[in-house]
Amino acid sequence: MSVRIDAGDLHNRDRAISMAYSTVRRGGLVIVPTESQYAVVTDAFSPRGTALLREYRGLGPQVPLTVLVPNANAVSGITSSIPQIARELMECYWPGELTLLLSAGTTLAWDHPADAPIAVRMPRHPFLLELLGTTGPLASSSAQPIGMAQITQNMDLDACDVDHVSVLIAAGDLASGSGSTIIDCSGGEPKILREGVIAHEGLIEFINSQESTHD
Repeated sequence: MSVRIDAGDLHNRDRAISMAYSTVRRGGLVIVPTESQYAVVTDAFSPRGTALLREYRGLGPQVPLTVLVPNANAVSGITSSIPQIARELMECYWPGELTLLLSAGTTLAWDHPADAPIAVRMPRHPFLLELLGTTGPLASSSAQPIGMAQITQNMDLDACDVDHVSVLIAAGDLASGSGSTIIDCSGGEPKILREGVIAHEGLIEFINSQESTHD
């Protein structure tokens, strides 16, 4: 049976952080708020945790998991290289709804498909950022069980699979949006793979301006 904590109540904040921290550290799953939907997270380096996350979401071993980080400095520990344009995108758009695909570190012992880029993001939600500051990188996926729509409201958290999830952090109803913009920076030129919250035109203009600066 999972424990549900209202993180919107300041009196519960420390308890929510503590319980979420201890849960992911032992390879458990926690439902947390992000900017636009609830997500399920676990320790990115826990084989037990990532196996549970994949089972919960019905994801095969070949599917890369998104990794949430507390700051841009943490990215260097999980990637093999960070192109200059990726650093500039982080500086401009993080924290926020921008996911970057980068070359994954090859020396890490963790659950990541071989030869696949890693998807990394620094979220903006204050609770999640505070949690990441204590846990380090967290593997993440959207919280809804298979076949359900994204979870954006407290009332829908009841649909989460309590047999898999140890802790649910309720933080009120979230403003649903179009999700994170995804840019592939693992190759040569950056490629926008999915348009999201960030305006496409402004993003293209920013990338072009940075590239022209380095010509």
